[in-house]
Parts: sequence; structure tokens; C-alpha cells
Amino acid sequence: MQSPYFKKIIEQQNDAHLNEHNLGYLYKTMIEAKSSAKYIYQNSKTYTSKLEYPDNPFGKQLKMTAQFINSNLDTSVYYASMGGYDTHAGQVNKQNKLLKMYSESMEVFVKDLEQNDTFKDTLILTFSEFGRRVKENTALGTDHGAANNVFLIGKNLKTPGFYYEAPNLMRLDKNGDITYTVDFRSIYASILDSWLKADASAILKAPVGKLGIL
Repeated sequence: MQSPYFKKIIEQQNDAHLNEHNLGYLYKTMIEAKSSAKYIYQNSKTYTSKLEYPDNPFGKQLKMTAQFINSNLDTSVYYASMGGYDTHAGQVNKQNKLLKMYSESMEVFVKDLEQNDTFKDTLILTFSEFGRRVKENTALGTDHGAANNVFLIGKNLKTPGFYYEAPNLMRLDKNGDITYTVDFRSIYASILDSWLKADASAILKAPVGKLGIL
């Protein structure tokens, strides 16, 4: 199964930021990932999900991930991607469809893990590679911003709900960007230390404060 992320990058192979070496690496990574998934299915007793996931690329990725988790494979991190959020134009309809796709797929994913008693051992982190501006542009969309939300889903969170104050939409920076209230590295540091039992400072190459989330 080809990830939409890789497809997007490969289609943009003329971009100035990509050279032949980088494209070769991406093709190699994609082939290795597909080969690994095929090997797992052929050589292990992989659990088959009995739930019906939404028929979209993100739902299919989550279904495969749930099958691997419920098969008790010795893997610490799984990654799924969902594109389309670069909404410079016509944002309202696009974003509504994407968030509906995300929520419906994630609902089935969590239910699948709960039914197989693996949700208690799973932490779901949803992040975006970029934020959005507050002000609407002339194309009825928003441009790239400097801050965004992060979703954490799991039974091991200390307190469910919102952590730290929401950004003040009346107090933007000089570029019109939201001023973030949480350094994203502190979220990674908390997960590395408290969940993955890894040395966050060594991985992040700097001492980063942790949050009381796990």
C-alpha cells in the first residue's frame, strides 16, 4: 500500500528541495516498508480485524496498524499519515471532510484495540507538520502558521481533557501567527521518558522540560 505522503513527495520530484539522492532514498524506504508488511503477513499469525473501518486510505492504514498491534508484534512505534490539510483555498468544506474522516477512522481504531485489550498498552499521538494562520486569505483558506494542536489518546494519560491554556487569538505575533503555549519538544520528551523509557535529552540533543501528561 503506497502512503499518500510518499506519493505526494514523488509527484513533486521536480521541487528544488529534492535531488536524485533524496528521491532514491524515498523510493527505497517505500519499497522496504511494503516488503516488511508483506513479510509480516506471510510469516506470522497476524490477527485479522473483524470491525469495518471507513473505506479511505487513512482508515486502511489504521486497520493494518490495529492488526499488527493486536497480533502482539514486537514493535514500539507505528506511523500512519493523512494528507490534504494544506488548505490555502476553500478550507471549510475540505477541513470538514478531513476531520470527519479522521474522527470516524480513529473511533473504529480505538474500539478495535479496546475489544482486544491492547488499548491500555497504546498511546496515540496525532500531530501536524505545520500550523495555520488565523486570518482568512482571499481564496477562502488559511496560510501556513507557526502553532497547532496535538492530540494524545490513551488510557494512561494522567488527566483527560485540555492541557495548558488555549492560545489568545487576539494576541498574535507580527506575522499573524498564533503564539504557542507549549513547546512541542516537551511533548516528545515526556513520551520518550515516561512511555518509551528512552533518554529524551540524548535523543533531542538538548535538555527539554517535560509535561505531567503520563
